[in-house]
Amino acid sequence: MTFPLAGLLRVRGAQERVAAEQLSRASADRAAAEAAEQTAISSLADISAQIDDPRALMAMAAARAAGRSTLSDLQALVDMRRGAESEAKSAHVDARRELKGLERLETSHRVESARAELAAEQSALDEMAVVNASRREGSAA
Repeated sequence: MTFPLAGLLRVRGAQERVAAEQLSRASADRAAAEAAEQTAISSLADISAQIDDPRALMAMAAARAAGRSTLSDLQALVDMRRGAESEAKSAHVDARRELKGLERLETSHRVESARAELAAEQSALDEMAVVNASRREGSAA
């Protein structure tokens, strides 16, 4: 006997794979944003503090202001990517839970089907034994 929810099980499996893929992408995006943030922090730290003339001072001030603005944007991006990763993780956990529930139902169905087949087979064997026994009794009488 086939599992009546086999189609739904396939759909849930596909949904779980899609959720896993989205989680993987979200994790990669978060890691890339964190790497960009670390690069910006390193770049800001590398700006020289030695000032020789007023133009260098103005250039350094502009570079630091631009770097801080970029760092602020990157920090906001990292926060957004972490949130997206958290949502993707939650969606994957939910999809996985639904898939596992159906897989347990399928396993129970298979066990019950096997029991029913074995019971039917045993019943047929018992009937054959009774018929054979009654034939032997009939021929002995």
